[in-house]
Amino acid sequence: MLKSTKLVNTTSVESLSQIWAERYVPDLSTLSIRSNQCAVSELVEAASPQGRVQTIAKLSRSVEINCKCAGIQTSVLFSYIPNIVNLTESQGIAKAAGQVYEKVLEVYQTQSPPPALRVAKSEAETIDFSSNVEASSAKLGLSVSEVKQLATVLEPVLLEFQEQHLSSPDRRAVGFLSTQFHLSSKLVLNRLTLAEQVLVSPYFKFVEEQVCIPWQRVCAAAAKHELDSPRLALVQQLLPKSEDIAEAVYQQSVKLYSNHRSRRGGLSNREVKLSTVRDLQMFQGYLSLCVLEESMASVQDELLPLCIMVFPAVDVSWELVEQMTQLLMDEVLARVSNEYKSLLVPYTTAMQQLFSNLETKV
Repeated sequence: MLKSTKLVNTTSVESLSQIWAERYVPDLSTLSIRSNQCAVSELVEAASPQGRVQTIAKLSRSVEINCKCAGIQTSVLFSYIPNIVNLTESQGIAKAAGQVYEKVLEVYQTQSPPPALRVAKSEAETIDFSSNVEASSAKLGLSVSEVKQLATVLEPVLLEFQEQHLSSPDRRAVGFLSTQFHLSSKLVLNRLTLAEQVLVSPYFKFVEEQVCIPWQRVCAAAAKHELDSPRLALVQQLLPKSEDIAEAVYQQSVKLYSNHRSRRGGLSNREVKLSTVRDLQMFQGYLSLCVLEESMASVQDELLPLCIMVFPAVDVSWELVEQMTQLLMDEVLARVSNEYKSLLVPYTTAMQQLFSNLETKV
């Protein structure tokens, strides 16, 4: 859950904030197959102040419409849950989502082009997509200051959105909300050129994660730790690996549960994969938060109740939830240095225990 969180300026907080910002890099794979000179030229043009104004103008009339369309798609996907949200609630969710994206685009318009593109425009440097897409992507990612600005601007809007819609009589509406944002992002991005999509997509990824993954709270929790803290060092190791860890656990789960089907489809379904990988990263975010807070309270009071509400409602078996939690904890432990394993084990063990024993949970 999103909570009001202030990031203080300490070296520890900054160290995690940098890792947090590094999550939001563009996907250049769609441009890497094109002429490098052409791709750079289009990016430079789209990233310029004039280009950003044109991007916003292109979307200004369509964001709310796209969010309403996403709301309709979401309602169809969740139609198997009777009365999860009524028509008025659905329209309200779509309108609120539109306001969130409008705020994001306002921030996008005011921010400067990435340094790599400013240099490329002066022809002092070129970005070679074909030789090293990953390195090129990193050059175009959001900076720490940009991520903090997004967090600050969006926090009151998202908190109001959360408070309004988590009060739904059916708490399973939580899943409805995250799906609404995912589908809205897809529809809005589809109206843009490839170059514009590359530049805007990191901002939309930020929104999707800010709704459900407590990265900002993890960074804030670092404030009570010195830079040489073992707990901080442990989290510094884990955060950059979270997506790779989630992908590895997902692949293991597909092999073990190839026949499992939820209301959304089988585990190999593309949309199910996206939501599963995101959920696995959410679990990691809460695990890191517990390590820094030296308490399992956030998992016990927030994550577990949320999972109990949502997963059974969409026919995700608790056996799968329990097994994936164990796989995730094993994978996390395998990715940290031996010197930190003893520090992490109490939290991974507690996480597995909290998600075990189906009879007592659902």
